[in-house]
Order: sequence, then structure tokens, then C-alpha cells
Amino acid sequence: MGGEQALLLGLLFVGVVGVFAAVAYLTGKSAKAFGGDRLDDYSEVTEIQELNVLSDSQKQSLTDVFAKKVLKPLSGMMKVAGGSQSKMRELLVHAGFRKKGAMEIFMGAKVAMALAFPAATAAGFVYYSYSQGEPLSTKHTFMFSVMALVLGMMLPTMWLRRKAASRILAIKMALPDALDLLVVCVESGLGLDAALLRIANEMQESGPELSEELTLLNLEIKAGKPREECFRNFGLRTGCDEAKSLAARINQAAKFGTNLAHSLRIHSESLRQKRRQEAEEAAAKTTVKLLFPLVFFIFPAIFVVILGPAAVKVMRTLT
Repeated sequence: MGGEQALLLGLLFVGVVGVFAAVAYLTGKSAKAFGGDRLDDYSEVTEIQELNVLSDSQKQSLTDVFAKKVLKPLSGMMKVAGGSQSKMRELLVHAGFRKKGAMEIFMGAKVAMALAFPAATAAGFVYYSYSQGEPLSTKHTFMFSVMALVLGMMLPTMWLRRKAASRILAIKMALPDALDLLVVCVESGLGLDAALLRIANEMQESGPELSEELTLLNLEIKAGKPREECFRNFGLRTGCDEAKSLAARINQAAKFGTNLAHSLRIHSESLRQKRRQEAEEAAAKTTVKLLFPLVFFIFPAIFVVILGPAAVKVMRTLT
């Protein structure tokens, strides 16, 4: 049991050192530094409130405090290369996380999961071995802890990619309806800025993701940024190709003085046709996708139901 005890003591030592390091970081500050952090937190909340106009509360929640005080310090344990960091920030924006320090919070969560998964796995093996009275298998404990470490590193990125893809899809599905409303508003005499603001208010329930992006677009325009840059940022924030093409079409119409309503109507029809073609393509793929469930699950059950009684009669006749 010497090797098993050494492994257990090592794991306990790492856990205790990590806890004490976190406690020392959180509590080992002077009153002045703590007051400075409170002022920084106040300014940070102010910036978040100015950008996130759809926030339901203006107070910091317990989750925000945990993210700032625990996850941000943990992010210093993982360094990301410049290119990967820019891609990660872009992915966070596409997923809808635009708060200040979102990158640090995400990396801290990644480090926390990378530490928690192996520790939980090793603790589970130790508990099982001592509860069953069996010797601890160092080989299996180490192997599964490494697997848990890799899983803890991969799961946050997989979750973020999935969330970004679902948000981009939601914006893509809500865009044709928003274009129809935009055409109606423009043809009725509203200006482009007022029409975008009206659409953002109308689509808060049917398309909250697109409504949020349109609200941010209006805020940028009101802040005095060039309109072309605002629409370009709108396309980059959404990560949706259809939104990027819409921004380019609006900028082109403003540049060359063409009829904006007619251009938007054509773009809306093209988006609906593209969506129809994608639906037809997905429907055509269902035949191939149904082949494997039919062969491996449905056909064996059908054979058992059809040939089972006959096989039983044959066996009774032969016996």
C-alpha cells in the first residue's frame, strides 16, 4: 500500500495547496487594495450595463462575483497563443458573451474543470478501493485521471462552439422575418435607424438574439460611429454569413444611392429561397440517414416478430 498511500497523500497535498492559494489570493489584500477592486468592479459593471441593454438586473449576482474572484485568477494558469486567443474571443462574441473579462472567465472555467475532473476521478477511485477493502490500482487511477483531464479541457470549448452555432442559427432563422419588417417600415416612410430600432423592439420575443444585435447596432450608430463601420461590426458580431451579406447590401445601397427597400426585398427573397433549398437538401439526406437504424434496429425486430412464431412451431414439430 506504499504507492497507493503516496498517491493519495499527493492528491490531498495538491488539493490543500490549491485551496489555500485561492483563499490567500482572495483574502490576503489590504483594505486599500480591496477598495480599489471595489471601484474597478463598479466601473466594470457600469460598462457592462451600457453595452448589455437587455440585462434584467443592475446588481452583481453571486455568479458574477464567483467569476471575477475565482475564475479570473485561475485564467492566469493557462496561456493562449495570439491567434488562438483571437479566435476564442471571436467565438465568445458569436456565442453572445461580450462582457468585459469574458475571455479570462472562460479560461478560468476551463482550468477549474481541468483540475476538478481528475481530482474527482482520483477521489472516486480512492473511495471505491477503501470502501470495498481492495488495493488501489495506481495504473487505472492515473489513466482515468488523465482521461478526465483531457475531457475537462475539451468540454468547455465544445460547449462554447455549440452555443455559438445555435446562436448563429437562431439569427439566421430570424433574419428573413426581420427583413420583411424592415421593408415594410422603410416603404411606410420610416428612416433606416428608426426602422431598425422598431424591429429590435418587435422581435424581442420571436428573435431575441437578432433583437439584441440590432439594439447594439442602433447604439453604435447613436454613438457617432460611421454607418458603414457599424453595419460591418454587426456582421462580424453575429458570425452569420446572411447578416454579413445584408450589411454589405445596405452599405452598397447607401454608397450608390439605389432603392433600399427594393434591395432589401430582393435580399429577403434570396434568403427564403436559400432556406427552402437547405430544407430540401436536409429532406433528401433523410433516406440515407434512416438506412442505419432500419438495418440495425428495425429490421431485426421485424424478423423476430414475423419469423419468431414460425420458428417456435418448427422447433416444436421437430422435437
